[in-house]
Amino acid sequence: MGAGVVESTKFQFRSSTFIAPMKKNTFQYLYWLIASFLLALVYRSFVDGLAQSWMLATMLMPGAFLARGLAPVLWQSYKKRVHYWIYLLIGVMWLEYMGAIAAYWFLFELDPGNFPAVLINPAFSLFWITSLILGEFFISEKLWPPSPEKISYLSFISNRKEARLQQSKVLYIESRDRFTVLHTTSNQEMPTQQKISQWEEELPHWIRTHRSFLVNLSHIQTISATSLTLVDDDGSEIEIPISRSYKANVMERLHAEKA
Repeated sequence: MGAGVVESTKFQFRSSTFIAPMKKNTFQYLYWLIASFLLALVYRSFVDGLAQSWMLATMLMPGAFLARGLAPVLWQSYKKRVHYWIYLLIGVMWLEYMGAIAAYWFLFELDPGNFPAVLINPAFSLFWITSLILGEFFISEKLWPPSPEKISYLSFISNRKEARLQQSKVLYIESRDRFTVLHTTSNQEMPTQQKISQWEEELPHWIRTHRSFLVNLSHIQTISATSLTLVDDDGSEIEIPISRSYKANVMERLHAEKA
């Protein structure tokens, strides 16, 4: 590797262990089924019988499902784009009003005097939807604590399209002024507007070797005083520089991983 380079050391990193997806999916299905029954108990005073109150709850669930599906994606990739959140809010409230209209037709028999105004109260709708979503995330994190191995996919926008890339297929992330580039094991380059500081926050188990480079630990093969080497799927070596300001942290992290 040139003059002044210390002897290269090969590192063997611990293999990842993933939680079986079906177990978590089963929890999510059960959680929202139970949530619908709890919501039915809240609406029990508005209609006659538990069956009708559960029907009312299910009519109002689509808005919650839309928020549950899109909110995490927006938070991860578009949290600073306010107009996207406004679109989501409009979509959620539209579904809630459609559910309320269906309930007005089927359960309240088009009787405005018997129709509870709380069903079309946006503050109440947003309150229970947000509470249920946060409740699921809280319980889920207790059952499946976050860990470096748990984050198996990266979701981002590349070339104006949504991309989802398996984390193990990314060698390193490079900063190029106003955007970053994900370099994959198959020699593919995927640009994105997300800053390297944001990637570093999202991937705390990766290692920053330079102000312009964030490296996937699992692909490091050798390390010297001034650089480390990654290997792609073809067996080609990619050398990543280690700057002076990051050197101490790099050595500490790598030796901790080796131990």
